[in-house]
Amino acid sequence: MVEERIDAVAMTRSIRDKNYERLRHLSRAERLAYYREQARLMNAKAATMVKVGVQTPTQA
Repeated sequence: MVEERIDAVAMTRSIRDKNYERLRHLSRAERLAYYREQARLMNAKAATMVKVGVQTPTQA
């Protein structure tokens, strides 16, 4: 098995830069609303995964 390396710093910077470009024109209230909606979507996805019984890599 080939060991995969993940550059967490580069990944974090990439995500930060994409979010900055996507949200830079929004007001503070609009940015908070965006992040709340994203959190709601991720929580719904996580709940669905638990119901279906999807295993994460740490559970395998």
